Amino acid sequence: MEPKKQKYKSKKQTNINSLSGDNKNDIISVSTMMEIQQKVFEEIDNLELQKSLLDWEKKLKQKQKIGKRDLSILKDTISEYMNTFLLFGYNLDDDRVIIQKFENPRDRDAMMEFLKNIFIKQQSENFLD
Repeated sequence: MEPKKQKYKSKKQTNINSLSGDNKNDIISVSTMMEIQQKVFEEIDNLELQKSLLDWEKKLKQKQKIGKRDLSILKDTISEYMNTFLLFGYNLDDDRVIIQKFENPRDRDAMMEFLKNIFIKQQSENFLD
């Protein structure tokens, strides 16, 4: 009698990734995920902040340009009626504004002397109150 041939059963090994998340290599820890999320949000916030700052800077430069132009027009208008003047006050944004026109040092000295007299009178007589 011949010995019986044995049938060999092949052993198949298939790797199936677990969908339950039990595999430790495939899991990103919650803290790592939070760090990644935080970095993404910071990048987005940083880009938005940069865009906002550039927009604000552009608007501010435009506003300053318009303000300087308006003050120049005002100075030209006043110059039509006065040779020497000193205008000081505040604009609508509560910024201090001083516009002056002196054609020579004598006019400047005369204006400063005039201002001294006004301040002395105001202190002694309170005539501006």
